[in-house]
Amino acid sequence: MAEREKLGNFTSSDAPKYEDILQCMRCGFCLPTCPTFSLTGRERSSPRGRVALARAVAEGKLEFNQAMKEEAFFCLDCRACTTACPSGVQAGSLMEICRAQVSQQQPLPKWQAGFRDFVLKKMLPNPDLLETSMLPARLYQQLGIQWLVRHSKLLKLGPKWIDKAEGMMPELHQPLRQQLPELSPAKGEKRGTVAFFLGCVMTLMYAEVSRQTVKVLNHQGFDVITPKAQKCCGAPHMTEGDRDTTRQLAKHNLDLFMDLEVDAIVTDCAGCGAALKEYEELLAEREDHQRLEVFHSKIKDISEFLAETGLRTEGLKAINKVVTYHEPCHLCHAQGISKQPRDLIKAIPGVEFREMKEANWCCGSAATFSLKFTEASQKILDRKLNNVAETEADVLITSNPGCHLQLAWGLREADMTQPVQHLSELLGEATPD
Repeated sequence: MAEREKLGNFTSSDAPKYEDILQCMRCGFCLPTCPTFSLTGRERSSPRGRVALARAVAEGKLEFNQAMKEEAFFCLDCRACTTACPSGVQAGSLMEICRAQVSQQQPLPKWQAGFRDFVLKKMLPNPDLLETSMLPARLYQQLGIQWLVRHSKLLKLGPKWIDKAEGMMPELHQPLRQQLPELSPAKGEKRGTVAFFLGCVMTLMYAEVSRQTVKVLNHQGFDVITPKAQKCCGAPHMTEGDRDTTRQLAKHNLDLFMDLEVDAIVTDCAGCGAALKEYEELLAEREDHQRLEVFHSKIKDISEFLAETGLRTEGLKAINKVVTYHEPCHLCHAQGISKQPRDLIKAIPGVEFREMKEANWCCGSAATFSLKFTEASQKILDRKLNNVAETEADVLITSNPGCHLQLAWGLREADMTQPVQHLSELLGEATPD
């Protein structure tokens, strides 16, 4: 692949496209939608402010400086600004590219870079190593050490992010990837065959959620193929600016899933779905365009897929609960999937659905944002929790593991009683065994 010409003070490798930067008209429609601008009131922490910084770097008027680095990572990449933008400016994607520039122009100290490379280049791309790495955490819970640590309040003495990271940990079980059969057969009249993209966080932390996803798909009449050789979608790597490893993972998953004869590739992780749909752009200069188009067309969030194929409601059990819904940013803004989850919730017998104010406002999770910027994340989360409380719902539904972790932790810390459930869990509860 031919390397692009150097753009101003960006390096030529993984630089933004100047035409993407020029799209911004500075109209300000993005400002009310941006959580970080809402918190700080700072122009540079708004979508148009970040794009303006990138433009100054691209035009050689500004070095790739500390302000550019800070804003690249302070952006939640929630994509709400793109939904609001009349010109379709992809400010979040632009900041992801700027994060790649950070690693090139402002490299980490050697020990930090070594740890980052181990996690991104060695551990995450290796499903076996990733699953083995969670064994100490499971023993930590099973041996009662977690109970002692939490009740001793010992972690309160250290950095806040460590206490929060430990507090967010859900009850862990055996990873699901090796437990799921390669083929889970449809029940009743068969309607088709799908492949299941099982995300890293889902198999490690929310195994029961994905088990319910397969159960629901089977009950809806679909054979489910779960390839054991699938790897991380690359979302964590894009978030941290490692686009080279993202491309390697994308190529692997593209080849693996395109070899399967399936009607769709279904995922129950909004972040994975958004990343998989970005393979078309990520690999545009390296892969056949038609092949990438076909792959993109097959990627479906579980809610998107069931809404398109039609939910069989015959035989579903009544769930007599009041339910509200938090929209994951990478589902509603990155993928444009908003109505479908609501329609599925409303289709479940017995459910009373209550719309939440600002349902599509970020919860403050945003991958590692909630740990890097704990105070800002908490303020964004508090706004969300107030809106949850106003609904007086019995259950809070979402469909992304990052949101699930953040919201469950926040509700517990605020002494709120609502459990957080994935949409697949609610559907699974209504689905007969």
